Amino acid sequence: MTLFVIAVDRNGQVTDLTFAIMVQTEVLFVVSKEKTGFVCDKQRLIYVTYSQEDFEELWGGDLNAYKDFLLARQREFQRWQEDHFGAWILLVPFDKEDYSRWLKENPLRNNYRDKHASWALWVAQKPEQLKKIRDRHPLQNYILKDESLQAFLFGWFLPVIINNSTGMRLLKRTIPQDVLCEIRQELISQSMQPFPEFRRISALRCSGATILLGDRLVYPDAIDQSGKQIEESLITSWKNTSPLYLNMDELLGTNPLPINPHWRYPKVAVVCLPVAVLGCAFDCETITVQLSRTECSDLPMEIWRNYFHPYGIELYPGKGADFAVAGYTKHIHNEIERDLPSENELHKFRQPPHREYIWRIK
Repeated sequence: MTLFVIAVDRNGQVTDLTFAIMVQTEVLFVVSKEKTGFVCDKQRLIYVTYSQEDFEELWGGDLNAYKDFLLARQREFQRWQEDHFGAWILLVPFDKEDYSRWLKENPLRNNYRDKHASWALWVAQKPEQLKKIRDRHPLQNYILKDESLQAFLFGWFLPVIINNSTGMRLLKRTIPQDVLCEIRQELISQSMQPFPEFRRISALRCSGATILLGDRLVYPDAIDQSGKQIEESLITSWKNTSPLYLNMDELLGTNPLPINPHWRYPKVAVVCLPVAVLGCAFDCETITVQLSRTECSDLPMEIWRNYFHPYGIELYPGKGADFAVAGYTKHIHNEIERDLPSENELHKFRQPPHREYIWRIK
């Protein structure tokens, strides 16, 4: 009879659909190779590891395919860790001989949804047998951080003094590309050591890094709200030929700087320029460290002053070197606002006091 063979992930979502001719009456569930070999018994999170030889024999593919497979499994493992936080981690190297013997002992095991995971759970309950398997397979295979593709979205905090509602409306405009290019070039040359040019190796791997700036200023909470979406979008779609800026209208789909008609001016507003770092994990971490060490003197603040000046907008004195990764902008935003004058103080003195700057990055 003709039946559907359905590939599903561990949450039961259909990922593939094919036809098969089978004599059994039950539907066979097939787990994709990236998701196979994971199981949690409430106390232990068990994870089957595969050598390159195992991969070639089980699924086929060259070295590049194997590297992509390893990286996809690392990310799947991280998702399992999040779902089973606090579980003990147990790695079980795949052993063809032991696995084949386990299948032969009970033919019904061939019908298990994830046979590799079921075998690993069985092995995990036999410490002596697990030790023998680990002795036969002492080496584990991982993708190093010099090829693991990552993306991080930061908010570059820019406290500004807005003198009137016209300035606020102008602040919402798209930043011209020539200004963005100049800021990006100065940011890289003044604040960072030279880093290798970004090169995508595959959908999940790369070398080098790049920095992309948003083409609009946003409020800090927009960084947190859109962080994961933008990071995933960059990982899946950005190429070397893509623009060196982020189209915030496309990415956010909402007004990034809503205006309250009842605001009083002059007003201090804390806005952010989205800054995305895309590249291999090592280089992304290095850029993050370099951003954390920046002072106002290291950053292209003069370009910002020249850009804001025609709009009647001023950079708040001594501020502008705070960066926060998506997910932590609220904390940094609150700390910055504590250092800024209240609206009453601003209206009274007009010129805010110069305050000492402390850099922070989370």
